[in-house]
Amino acid sequence: MRIIIVGGNHAGIAAALRIREEYPDDEVIVFEKKDEITFVSQTIPLFLMGHQDIHSQANYATPQEIIAQGVDLRIQKEVTNIDAKKKLLNFRNVLTQHEHEISYDRLIMAAGSYPNLPPTGGKLNETLFLLKERKDAEAIEKFISEAHHAVVIGAGLVGVEIARILAQRKMKVTLIQSNARILDKYLDENAAIEVEKQLEEEGIDVLLGTRVLSYHTIEKKIWSRPKIEVETSSGKKVRADGVFVSVGFRPNSFLLAGQVETGDRGAIVVDKYMYTSDDSILAVGDCSTTYMDLTGENIYNPHASDAFRQGLIAAVNIHEKKQEVAMTTGTYKFNMDGFKIANTGITLNQAQKYGYDADEVHYQNHYLERGGKYIHESIAKYAPAEKGRKSHYSSIYLVYEKKTKRILGVQVLGTVDISQYVNIISLAIQKNVTVPEIEYTDFFFEHGYKNPLGFTKILASLVREKERESGRDGKEEKSDEVK
Repeated sequence: MRIIIVGGNHAGIAAALRIREEYPDDEVIVFEKKDEITFVSQTIPLFLMGHQDIHSQANYATPQEIIAQGVDLRIQKEVTNIDAKKKLLNFRNVLTQHEHEISYDRLIMAAGSYPNLPPTGGKLNETLFLLKERKDAEAIEKFISEAHHAVVIGAGLVGVEIARILAQRKMKVTLIQSNARILDKYLDENAAIEVEKQLEEEGIDVLLGTRVLSYHTIEKKIWSRPKIEVETSSGKKVRADGVFVSVGFRPNSFLLAGQVETGDRGAIVVDKYMYTSDDSILAVGDCSTTYMDLTGENIYNPHASDAFRQGLIAAVNIHEKKQEVAMTTGTYKFNMDGFKIANTGITLNQAQKYGYDADEVHYQNHYLERGGKYIHESIAKYAPAEKGRKSHYSSIYLVYEKKTKRILGVQVLGTVDISQYVNIISLAIQKNVTVPEIEYTDFFFEHGYKNPLGFTKILASLVREKERESGRDGKEEKSDEVK
């Protein structure tokens, strides 16, 4: 069988390698229009923070390594047309511009996504910046070395991340968010307010409930950088050296437009086996939809970990449907210098929107930094006083269904990294684990704290306390059942 994969990033390469493992007799061809594969865009913030080299640490595989594993990888070959009825694909050599045609038995669409861009703006990578490719990272680094003030449009995870990085690099930063709170897709109001306070403490000017109406380049003076003027819905005009746009992504699904079913934001609709409405075409990664079990919707949710999983599932099912993709919980972690955010599942707002009778509990730890280590404040009195000792904290918000005590989501944030707990809750959600069940799970003893029970037991006790206070402790329901 000849299998063609369009796209050589996370989902496409994962699918190609797994097909080689599962079906070694199949012919696997991957088309990638760039001259590299497996570029990790999450490396860009780490590069800008000085933690990773964008040139040597941004890819986890080279074309030569993939070819050595039996994949016919064709880089700098751009797919220009797909005829689903005839099972034909046209592609162009990026260097020579020569056109070619090839047939396929199965097609895996893994073409990824592209950033949303407003209709007006400055010149890309001069006064207008995205965080998507290697060239973007190099242009941003140059910009930081020359500029003084940046506007960031969009306060999702990427927008918040780049705003903090720019501020830490001694730039003046204005962060503009159209919604009432930042990170509203990932955090509930109280958690979002915590992050907003952190940003303001770091000197970032946060404009909430504000839309960008337009922005344009101001004519530059001789020997100076061009400037940008941003007009907002509040009437405020912001002049800066550049604008960073972080308002989401769109699926690269246009090659199959009108040939397969598309849904949310034009993403290719797939079933739990990664098949499209055409039984010879599968779609994975950022060009396809993701089924969210908690909300019962096929949505567009571009996410690297989902891309890997979907690529593997598509490979296993390439001959026949035999393995469903595991439940998607939307698990994220963002490594922002000195402040961590991670979440999984749905927020309380989302839970109520989708009809859950849900509630939320919150637990916060405070720590003192001593000798490069974090000490919980409850035992800090046993540590000798040190000049310049600094306070740190971590917060956990747990969302649960009131009647069943089923866990629906968790949000973790703070200056101390406890994000590993999010993976535990992600698995709990996938297995429909309840709060009482996770309370009695066998986790290792967490010593060194005033309360050594560990976060799952502490959160469970907070749920019990909240239910008792609200009269929903289950006693009345139980007596009715006995009757």
